[in-house]
Amino acid sequence: MAPCHYSLTILNIYGKEESILDSRKVFMKGIITCMNPYKLFAIGLTLFGSLYAQPNEKPNVILFLVDDLGYTDLSLTGSSFYETPRLDALAREAAFFDNAYAANPVCSPTRASILTGKYPSRIGLTNHSGSAGAKGPKYKLEPPAVKGNMPAEDLTLAEAFKKHGYATAHVGKWHLQAHHQKGTEHYPENHGFDLNVAGHKMGQPGSFLFPYQSQQHPSTNVPGLEDGKPGDYLTDVLTDHAIRFIEDKKEKPFFLNFWFYTVHTPLGAKPELLKKYQQKAKKLGLDKTKSDGVPLHDSFADSRQDNPTYAAMVESLDENVGRVIDTLDRLNLRDNTILLFFSDNGGLSTGSNPSSVTSILPNKAGKAWVYEGGIRVPLIIDAPVLKQRGTTRSTPVVSTDFYPTLLDLAGLPLEPGQHLDGVSLKPLLDGEKKTLRREALYFHYPHYHHINSMGPSGAVRMGDYKLVIRFEDSSTELYNLAEDRGETTNLARKNTELVSRMKKMFDQWIGETGSLMPTANLKYTGSKKNSSFYTPARDTHGIHAESKPSDQDLPRVFLIGDSISIGYTPEVIHQLQDKAFVSRAKANCGDTNRGLAALDSWLGKTKWDLIHFNWGLHDLCYRNPKVKAVGNRDKVNGTQSVPLEQYQKNLEALVLRLKKTGAKLIWASTTKVPEGEVGRFAGDEMKYNKIAREIMHKHGVLINDLHQLSSSLDTSLFRKRGDVHFTPQGSALLGQQVADHIGMALGIEK
Repeated sequence: MAPCHYSLTILNIYGKEESILDSRKVFMKGIITCMNPYKLFAIGLTLFGSLYAQPNEKPNVILFLVDDLGYTDLSLTGSSFYETPRLDALAREAAFFDNAYAANPVCSPTRASILTGKYPSRIGLTNHSGSAGAKGPKYKLEPPAVKGNMPAEDLTLAEAFKKHGYATAHVGKWHLQAHHQKGTEHYPENHGFDLNVAGHKMGQPGSFLFPYQSQQHPSTNVPGLEDGKPGDYLTDVLTDHAIRFIEDKKEKPFFLNFWFYTVHTPLGAKPELLKKYQQKAKKLGLDKTKSDGVPLHDSFADSRQDNPTYAAMVESLDENVGRVIDTLDRLNLRDNTILLFFSDNGGLSTGSNPSSVTSILPNKAGKAWVYEGGIRVPLIIDAPVLKQRGTTRSTPVVSTDFYPTLLDLAGLPLEPGQHLDGVSLKPLLDGEKKTLRREALYFHYPHYHHINSMGPSGAVRMGDYKLVIRFEDSSTELYNLAEDRGETTNLARKNTELVSRMKKMFDQWIGETGSLMPTANLKYTGSKKNSSFYTPARDTHGIHAESKPSDQDLPRVFLIGDSISIGYTPEVIHQLQDKAFVSRAKANCGDTNRGLAALDSWLGKTKWDLIHFNWGLHDLCYRNPKVKAVGNRDKVNGTQSVPLEQYQKNLEALVLRLKKTGAKLIWASTTKVPEGEVGRFAGDEMKYNKIAREIMHKHGVLINDLHQLSSSLDTSLFRKRGDVHFTPQGSALLGQQVADHIGMALGIEK
């Protein structure tokens, strides 16, 4: 029996220290040398099974997210100044995605896209910190309002894992609660995480060195790490906590959301690494000259990686990712753990000066831009199912894909009702497919940012082509990324049909997702030349239009009006989405004679909370029955549809009938009649508006002065000469004001 005992003793000792393969060799040696093979075989089956059994059957998941890491900030993606040996090694063992995109060019929206599987604009979170960004008289457009928190009804990725028995932890930066909001209602622990280490509402640390505080900006002081000591480095300490969580939960499946604060500003490095890169910069001659920069709109993009502090931060990041991987190896968990490494947006590489924090050339621009530099970032995925390790996948993917991908890789049910804008990448990883069945990716940043002189903009990536739309002036840029990664050659003029198709796709996507667009800033003090702005074509559903059905109990708003209101109704619906249910009368309401005859049928039996109405343009119009043109307008030989005295009697009767509904009422003044209009005399509308205003004051009806607004608009830009109707941009301006008045009357927050 001695040989058997000897072999099993070796197995028990080395089975804890060596890999499964080495332990299996020792065990097989024991079988061969065993004098009682039948007895040992029975024991061996038990031991053999225990050797191969993982502490849990479900795979663990670690999602590494870096803050502001640019595409070329890794040595594997082209950097010769920064050093990332551990990430390079991981990419050689895993899958690297060369066309991976953050869903937004700034941090909070991308973070929300990862945890919800939805495009940020679908949930109204299109900018960081719950802020709409820069605005005021010097900005041409008014940015839309921004939510600073993920909707409570969303099932986050952490909650999805938790309901399947996973232990969950968030370590590091959070930045998914609005800065102005007090308390911790939207902190990680209230979105599915059992443990929250250092995550709060601010987006950067006070400092990267203990005690991680800032006297100038105390709100950025990192919470929960007060037990440190001088010399501690934030990236190291967060990794200590991550490792502790892995060690504590090694016996059950876990989801670790490890979101580094690095490499965001304020820049801070460990002294020994800083010295290393200062010496390296000196050796390469980078300390003697500064980056010339690359002109970009009214900004510059940094043209060279030469910042020693930033380089040291990148190495610390790399080192600590390696520490986590080493922990998995030490605990024999690596083979049963899914790893995902990503950045929340492009690098901080642009500004008013040629030198910035980093350079990510050849990718254009950087953080806060929808060019490649702002949204294209490195992605590495390692998973047990992975085939063809060390290869690069070129299929375009986006951060909304991570939710279904991680569930799928873990063998858990998907949540299709939640991750509406994501698709699983598992077929690309296990070799089942080489491409994804998805027509395009969409990017929407309707805000101003101090490092982006392009202003609000959007983009569509379809195949090799990318369309960029600048909202301030409706200009478009088209690039073939397969041939022009740096987006240097604008192909828009040579490919007008493709541009038109992609713009239509963008418009449809804006409508389908309920994405909010910037609107005209009526207090803009800059140049009025070329003041037309981008307004997505909206489907008005014909003359009758209404909001999409909603599960919420929303106030009901009814619009009554002429063809001007038909033009602005889609914008009103868009502006008030999820705030009010808006419906429009199923007709062009014409003059007041028609209104008296048809009002009851238009109103129906619905209990309306607010009615916004107008009559006037058709009343003061001159018509000639002998004219065959549509509308038979003829102010020379025709007669006025409803003379002023009759208009007064009709409108009085209409207001009395509307008051019986019990709804709040808003009357809209008749818009300006331009000179040269074929059926109306310019100035007549002012007489009709005066009579209408007296009636509204008499009955206490609120007034929306669309006449004043339309009089302030540049006719050459917002409507054709001699035409009472408006361009899409002009209609959007009217709709914006109508929505504002309705919102104020109903007490709806803008």
